Amino acid sequence: MTLEFDHIFEAITQDSAQAFLLQTRSDLMIIIRDIIASNSLDLRTAARAMCINQAVLVDLINGRIEKFTIDKLIGCLFHLGFTFKPIYKDGELIISVHKLGETVPL
Repeated sequence: MTLEFDHIFEAITQDSAQAFLLQTRSDLMIIIRDIIASNSLDLRTAARAMCINQAVLVDLINGRIEKFTIDKLIGCLFHLGFTFKPIYKDGELIISVHKLGETVPL
């Protein structure tokens, strides 16, 4: 017997909506971690920029998904100077992250 999943979160919950929310939180955490790394921000600077303490940032970087809501993660993105933008066009949903002030193509 072989089990196949689109992503790991389908393996830990039978609720597909819950699995989707966990995957979305995970994706946002990875994006934030990548932004911090690509800008060579130290923990103190990144935490201060995101209006959180360093212990919370360490939880984020270490993937402690249960400690973060989607709202909190989108707020962290905003404080780092980015916006989370969903676009629905021609029957397709595209979700992207852009720097604040950039023109988002429609």
